[in-house]
Amino acid sequence: MGSLITYLKEDRLPEDPTEAEKMVREASKYALLAQQLYQQGFSFPLLRCVDGDEAAYVIREVHEGISQAGYYWPTLRSNCLDYVRRCDKCQRFAENHKAPPTHLHSVTSPWPFHKWGIDILGLFPIAPGQVKFLIVVVDYFTKWVEAEPVTTISSEWIKHFLWKKIICRFGMPTEIVSDNRTQFASKATTEFYEGLKIKQLFTSAEHPQSNGQVKAANKVILRGLRKRLKEANDRWIEELPQVLWSPRLIPPSTRLLFV
Repeated sequence: MGSLITYLKEDRLPEDPTEAEKMVREASKYALLAQQLYQQGFSFPLLRCVDGDEAAYVIREVHEGISQAGYYWPTLRSNCLDYVRRCDKCQRFAENHKAPPTHLHSVTSPWPFHKWGIDILGLFPIAPGQVKFLIVVVDYFTKWVEAEPVTTISSEWIKHFLWKKIICRFGMPTEIVSDNRTQFASKATTEFYEGLKIKQLFTSAEHPQSNGQVKAANKVILRGLRKRLKEANDRWIEELPQVLWSPRLIPPSTRLLFV
């Protein structure tokens, strides 16, 4: 990019007319600000151009930290793909799709926080306070994920979680989807739903994909925890907020509307 910087800084073109024309055309995509070269992008107004050494650092930081940081270099895509292929954590813990092909079933919600899916994860390694389970809910419209570590998975805990984490924060849901395990199908839970006029929907054993939203979130959580905890598994509660941070940042997309 040295010749490009020279042209933008000194307005000096190559002697060859063809190369000069090519340089002018290419330079229209770039800007030089405070001696730093930027490419004009679509996702960001300006993408900072970096050299090879900086590119390696950026790939590592973006892959393991915050995304969409606004950088550019000519071989960005191929470099990132190569880095991910060689990433030990990705190769060990990335989700491999092994399910046989089947028909897609559209599961929709008319507006945010109208319909939630709920599930239970565990047993986890016992953490301080004898915590070993995780209650997970996902909103079908926004794909927003909420989760809370708990010591036990009784009906009372389910009611407490729904009241504190969902109803008091997002309003009264119209429908809640779950499997028919005891904690969800008990008389206490059913009466709790009925008292609040919430429609209780159960998935069948033949079609557990009906609650695919929360099952997909469970995979993200488990994969994230496995990647972060090679040792000291009792620290999973400390890592949970960072694991939840990832799916909460992803914009809703149609790929999650089908289960």
